[in-house]
Amino acid sequence: MTYYKILVNKDTRIEELYYENIVKPSLVPVETFKNNDMLYNIFHVEDKTTYLEKTTANKFNLLRNYAKGNNVILGITSGFLTFEQQMFKYEYFVRKRGKEFAEKSACFPGYSEHNTGLALDCDIFKNNKWGGIALDSEGNINSETAWLHTVLHKFGFILRYPKGKENITKMKFEPWHIRYVGEDVSKFIYEKRITLEEYCKLESNI
Repeated sequence: MTYYKILVNKDTRIEELYYENIVKPSLVPVETFKNNDMLYNIFHVEDKTTYLEKTTANKFNLLRNYAKGNNVILGITSGFLTFEQQMFKYEYFVRKRGKEFAEKSACFPGYSEHNTGLALDCDIFKNNKWGGIALDSEGNINSETAWLHTVLHKFGFILRYPKGKENITKMKFEPWHIRYVGEDVSKFIYEKRITLEEYCKLESNI
């Protein structure tokens, strides 16, 4: 389905009508399995509910159950964000870490995958606490995160901002940010070790 292959990044904005007529009606509430009240407050999510596109939500639940069977406990930190919530997020990063950090870690409203309902920031419960998917002090990932990255494509997800591709995605490496694109596309991207940007460029040349 073309919808699942939509490219939204720092150079490509989601169209307003598409956002209103396609994205918003597709959203369903999802269980996060962790307390996100702090982020809800920062992003001004008044109903304290996380939403994803319906198929994305269903596929994540399948991924989560599969991971649980392999002793990896997944949760959701952030899902769909409205344009307004995305601006609160961007401005928060600017205040806390500066504009340079914000530009590598967040996007303006309409240019963020979180505005599509197809992307989420996930987390791993490790050592009796959340935050297990975060990078260590040397910028490395743990074995659970590495394993997760090898199975995402089986459920239609890709690691959206992989290490070594920052010049293409214009985002820093984010081991937690995954994006639903469908099983066929995710398998191709995983096997070719490319980004969604590179996939879309290849497809446009066919």
